[in-house]
Amino acid sequence: MPSIVQFFHPGGEHGPDSFSKTYKKWNDSDHKRKYIKSKGNYIENNVKKEGELLFWCEWEPPSNVERITLPNKKLQYERYPQYLHTPVLPSMEKIKKEYQGKKYQNSDPFVFGDCFKYSICRMDKKPKLKELENGSLILFGSRVNDRFVIDTIFVIKSSKEYYVPLDDSLKNMGLYFDIVLNMACHEEENIEYIKRRLYFGATFDKQINGMYSYVPAMKYESKKTGFSRIVMPDDFYEEKNKKLNKYFSKWSKEKGIIREENFTGAKITSDVKDEDIKYFWDYLKEIIPKNLVLGINFEIPKIGSDNKI
Repeated sequence: MPSIVQFFHPGGEHGPDSFSKTYKKWNDSDHKRKYIKSKGNYIENNVKKEGELLFWCEWEPPSNVERITLPNKKLQYERYPQYLHTPVLPSMEKIKKEYQGKKYQNSDPFVFGDCFKYSICRMDKKPKLKELENGSLILFGSRVNDRFVIDTIFVIKSSKEYYVPLDDSLKNMGLYFDIVLNMACHEEENIEYIKRRLYFGATFDKQINGMYSYVPAMKYESKKTGFSRIVMPDDFYEEKNKKLNKYFSKWSKEKGIIREENFTGAKITSDVKDEDIKYFWDYLKEIIPKNLVLGINFEIPKIGSDNKI
């Protein structure tokens, strides 16, 4: 049976490099999030549309950076982005010579291209993450201002096992092979084979049990504005919602303030009925603010679009 996973990944925000106010090089330090502007498809009122979108995700390759004006007022748990990133990619020659085989970061989960993909993060530390069944729901998020905030809702459509060191069978993955898998799997080249699993997210056009993967997004309408990542409402943690909050890690409540106890790792609840996963997925859609849409896929930047030296 499928599972529900509450997945904690680092929640800090990338800004520009110290030597530049408008550029972030390929990250070679700890993972962080970026607030991105990109063309893509989205769902609005259950209709598929196309346009430029703003959204939170992990994109560790380079990006051009602009500062965003923060709102005057914000709620207790909100943290708005300070920077807007436009993703870019170096030439393939530069990717292979200067980035692969070194300690530059991968992007996982990867929300660009025809479908979302998840293939690496925490799998070796939590082997159960290699055994998730189709129809499982992964909530990728972070602990920010004491609360779990969600950036990616990932529904597993299918998967395939793979091994590290990488073999030629994955080269048909195109750019994903070069800028994700080949960035993450170089360090294990001299050790015995490691088994991992590559998950493909359900899409709006190819759903599973009436569900698909998405990221909360805002339509870009010439305004460089930001939104806070999705936080569960306070009543989510109440006893009446035990059917939902039982899938989350431990939290405490003191003087009306709710605090998640985890910073990293993943809580995996196995053997969840399909209808219970669908119930949770429907609940998540309902708490998305009405000024946002559901981003379902995004263009991969063109090779050579990074013109920085």
